[in-house]
Amino acid sequence: MRWIRKHIPTRDTIHENRLLRPFARHLSDPALWRMTRRSVPRAVALGLGIGVLIPVMHTAIAAVLAIPMRANVAIAAALTLLVNPLTYAPVYYACYLVGSWELRHDSSVVNPQAAERVSGELGQIMFWIHHASGPIAIGTLTVAAAVAVIGYLASAVLWRAWLASKWRQRRHARKASQA
Repeated sequence: MRWIRKHIPTRDTIHENRLLRPFARHLSDPALWRMTRRSVPRAVALGLGIGVLIPVMHTAIAAVLAIPMRANVAIAAALTLLVNPLTYAPVYYACYLVGSWELRHDSSVVNPQAAERVSGELGQIMFWIHHASGPIAIGTLTVAAAVAVIGYLASAVLWRAWLASKWRQRRHARKASQA
């Protein structure tokens, strides 16, 4: 936790950074940095959805999109990192499987002889990507939406449970002090 607090940018570092200066006015809003019952689930959904949906620059995109969504910027940016270069292959393979199931796409329909007619190794790779692009695109949208919804609901429920336990502790402490 100390490491996270140490590396999360402060308002001063945002105003000093030349790349973030155009957004500094919006990013200086304290509501974007507080952990509230509304901003945290929004940030979780945004970070997970963008992390799956966009493979490149997803951290910056999630941070920028957190501003109009009134989500916690740090959490949205941090949760995009769950999908990283080590997890790209399994995530996008799962997206391909989901998309193939949704489109009822059978990979055996692709004719291997047609792929062999394409000259060069790069050409053959592009041929296979072309035939898998539909299932991957549909699967990516589906998985991103599902992960975002599940993340939102799970974080909202966990937030509510944590808050309820805090209230219970306060109630027990009051009863103990009165007795």
